[in-house]
Amino acid sequence: MLRTLIQQHVVRRSYTTSTAQPYFISRTANNGLPVYTDFKNGGTQQLTIIRRIEGDAEALKNEILTLFPDAPKNFARVNPVNNQVILKGIHMNEIKEWLISKGF
Repeated sequence: MLRTLIQQHVVRRSYTTSTAQPYFISRTANNGLPVYTDFKNGGTQQLTIIRRIEGDAEALKNEILTLFPDAPKNFARVNPVNNQVILKGIHMNEIKEWLISKGF
């Protein structure tokens, strides 16, 4: 009974985007978005990392930079080895909400 009540209230997410994007972010095994925080240098350097990017990570970085217009020039970078976007600071919630609004 509880299971049927939960299933009635579960909202199905659309995993396809409405427009053709040059990149795709696949979800994790637990159906979450692959956006993580990382603390380096004894906790003084705080990073937000977007993983599991398929396609053009530079295009994703450029779209993220439009979300933060007052950010410095070296705010975001792309790691070309594993195709991850790395942002300075903790912006995990903002990025996840933005990705959900885009349909990922």
